[in-house]
Amino acid sequence: MEQYQIIYNEFLAKYSKIETTPSDAGEILVRLAGIYPNYNLTMIAAEKAFSRVSKDEVTKTDDSTGKAISSTKAQTIADATQEASDFKTARAHVQNLEMIIGALKFLQKSLEVEYLNSNI
Repeated sequence: MEQYQIIYNEFLAKYSKIETTPSDAGEILVRLAGIYPNYNLTMIAAEKAFSRVSKDEVTKTDDSTGKAISSTKAQTIADATQEASDFKTARAHVQNLEMIIGALKFLQKSLEVEYLNSNI
């Protein structure tokens, strides 16, 4: 399990058991925001590696015809590589983090409203 998912799961377990403040949600947001750049950089590196594979495939000759490989066939071959899988996984982690951060921002705002209304 990824580090961001562990942090989020721990927060959710705490959230379901005890009262959670906007500051608690903010703390988790800051922690996840600190992790985000690492996953984003990993995605960029994986995309670069995948692009190299894609470029290499499109410049090859088709063994069955002796002609330049079609771009569709080159893309299909490139999509089946480990580099493609690594890029898709890295992109999914970034998207997961973005979704979790968005949900936490919404929760933090909701908690702020709740706290403001309860202190009237």
